[in-house]
Amino acid sequence: MNQTIKQMNTERYEEFFYSSRIVQVHPTLRCNLACKHCYSSSLPAYRDALNVSELNRFLEYAYDEGYNIVSVSGGEPFIYGELKELFQFTKKIGFTNVVASNGMLLGSEKSKQILDYVDLIAVSIDGKPELHNKIRGSEKAFDKMLSGVEIIKTKNIPFGFIHSITNESWDSLLWLGEFAQDNGAKLLQLHPLEMYGRAVNEMPDYALDQTLLHKIFFLATYLKSKYEPEIFIQLDFLHREYIREFPQSVNVISNSTADKQLSEIINSIIIDENGDVLPVGYGFSKKYQIGSIRNTNNIKNMFADFTATKLNKLLALFEQAYNQIISDQEIDLVNWNELIIKMSNN
Repeated sequence: MNQTIKQMNTERYEEFFYSSRIVQVHPTLRCNLACKHCYSSSLPAYRDALNVSELNRFLEYAYDEGYNIVSVSGGEPFIYGELKELFQFTKKIGFTNVVASNGMLLGSEKSKQILDYVDLIAVSIDGKPELHNKIRGSEKAFDKMLSGVEIIKTKNIPFGFIHSITNESWDSLLWLGEFAQDNGAKLLQLHPLEMYGRAVNEMPDYALDQTLLHKIFFLATYLKSKYEPEIFIQLDFLHREYIREFPQSVNVISNSTADKQLSEIINSIIIDENGDVLPVGYGFSKKYQIGSIRNTNNIKNMFADFTATKLNKLLALFEQAYNQIISDQEIDLVNWNELIIKMSNN
């Protein structure tokens, strides 16, 4: 997979994203910024980081179990001191390496060396320069991000932009599409602001209602018609009727899970900053914890033990969320990950 990603057109990017089996790694919550909407409440003062040897040991196991993409975020990944060693190892055993970054720290020689092991990089953007800088808490954030994009282009690495949509940025989506095209992006990921982490206190008035989500849905449809196949437009929420017709789009497993690997059942797992392995997304309840990368005695049986003891409970939660979506006629557009994470913590 990692040998051909540069040649992908939009159709193959879509296939790549929806058929992937992803291990999302949050090796540290340290960041050079303290963004108002940060779901993990990362900040510069944070110093703890995961041990790369423990990470690599778990990732080798996860690869053998069918997971094929390592996606590193944070915190800011390029602050993690062992990122190069991590990506060297995962690249060697066959993973596709993906990283999400604010793009501001790519100018150092060390960062440029790390980029040699990156197959795809997603750069965060919060809107036009003034809004981006406001949310990032730095007047230099936008310009430094642009400098990072230029470095990515010189390395000939496929890249995209991730935008957290707020009620102040949604009407800039047409500008964002032009910005992505002008800069040669292959991906534009549109993610509605989620009320987790720092956003709860810093951005309570920035949330999206159903009216705005409908407007964004139509704008995203227009962006797809204008920019695909050159740019893959990924919208991180779905219409209720689409979920009804394609329940597999939200990880609802209706057929038997017997004899299946965990990667065939749960397409995304998380390693958080504590080394805990969780399903679906960051912030998922520890009640559904799959294991820990620090449990040296149980790595090779981790997925089997989870399948035997907790998987049915997780699938019941999936079904409960699915039924809630289908029965609630007031809610047309749904961010599945946000809903299922919230329900897991109830």
